[in-house]
Amino acid sequence: MNMATSKNKILEVYAAARVIVQRYGHTKKFAKHIVALVIKAQKKLSDEELAEFMAVNPIGRVLGYKKKPNPSTFSKVRSRSDPRIFEELYYWLVQDAMKGRQLRLIAQDSTDVPAYSRKDIYARWGVRTIPKKRQRGKEKTEYFFGYKLHLNADAEREIPLVAAIEPGNKHDSRLFSKLYEGAKKMFTFGFEAKYLADSASDSSKVKQTLRHDNVIPLIARNGRRFRKSEEPKDKDYKKRWSIERIFARLKEMFGLARNRFVGIKKVTIHVFSCLIAYLIRYVM
Repeated sequence: MNMATSKNKILEVYAAARVIVQRYGHTKKFAKHIVALVIKAQKKLSDEELAEFMAVNPIGRVLGYKKKPNPSTFSKVRSRSDPRIFEELYYWLVQDAMKGRQLRLIAQDSTDVPAYSRKDIYARWGVRTIPKKRQRGKEKTEYFFGYKLHLNADAEREIPLVAAIEPGNKHDSRLFSKLYEGAKKMFTFGFEAKYLADSASDSSKVKQTLRHDNVIPLIARNGRRFRKSEEPKDKDYKKRWSIERIFARLKEMFGLARNRFVGIKKVTIHVFSCLIAYLIRYVM
């Protein structure tokens, strides 16, 4: 992404942020700090590095940073900000990106966001799949302490859609309604759209809901302890892995797994900052 393209995208995010922050009692100037936290995720910077970036990069001047900000400014912004500012900004951008597009394949899954401290009272123990390169013997899962990012996505264009941040022990099936209903409300489904999910969503209630809306469920059948889970034979099911690529980019390129914050509020700000950074890089 060249400098001009990046600048234009940042300005688009800034314009939307200036509208949204006022709904939460802030002035338009507060929006520059919101965008700065997105840039922090985009470039995987510390607060000190972000302050230096804003001082020397032209983007800083465009956003209104006339001099190098104190690094503590960004910590104060996280404390003062309502996480819904970042959520609204994310949905503003993703709905704009999806305007005029129909969803044909929707994939749902979750990924872990490790807690920074064992003293985080909102984090919980959860189970995650061990990456194949680390698997030893028959063990394919392991425990982690933290949160989960639950997400559904446009599996054809690899665009994240509806997101939810929950404690690590929240099962994927319990987020189906929130994610699915959110997608129905905000986006247009194509004729005989397909919903792709792993065996965690294998339930008659989920399938009944999808069929009621003429959405075809492509959901792996749960092996129920003694049998291996069975994947649908439909060739489109393979595109479910697109959401794994989204998670990989969020973790490796935008620091999703590099959580340095304690509490659901600050973790939510971190996660949605990463999601907005993803949209800037791959979607807008």
